[in-house]
Amino acid sequence: MESIVEWMTATALNTWVNGSAWVWPTLETLHFFGLCLLLGSLLIIDMRMIGWFKRIDIGATHALLPLVFIGFVINLGTGTLFLFGDPGRYVINIAFQLKMLLVILAGLNALLFYWKIDPVMAGWGAHDGTPAIAKFVGAASLVFWFGVLAFGRLIPYMGTG
Repeated sequence: MESIVEWMTATALNTWVNGSAWVWPTLETLHFFGLCLLLGSLLIIDMRMIGWFKRIDIGATHALLPLVFIGFVINLGTGTLFLFGDPGRYVINIAFQLKMLLVILAGLNALLFYWKIDPVMAGWGAHDGTPAIAKFVGAASLVFWFGVLAFGRLIPYMGTG
């Protein structure tokens, strides 16, 4: 792991992220906006899949998926730059490690959505209840992504465990 940290520290990305007083705060702002797009959209999608907000057409929630992807891409990019900016701090941080674990679990949950739920959603009534698997996927998504949010916020306060 030390060799990876040394390599990341020696890159031009590290120099760029740490070379200006404006880069890190700009990345923080973009990361926050990405998080708002990601979680704000997923909140509506997942709560509808859980069975709440039945007035919202379940199919219409698909219109929010591009916002989820845009938010994720923004956060992936800015998060990668944070990692390159201070790799020694992040790779040993237990909150960062738990955050990354939850991102992986959220990704697997998204795959479950696309394999099991998305293909059959067109057959559901627009305002009907949802099957148990949709409720599970929606609830798991909220738990995983709000866990990502919480552990991300804890990174400055938690150390190596």
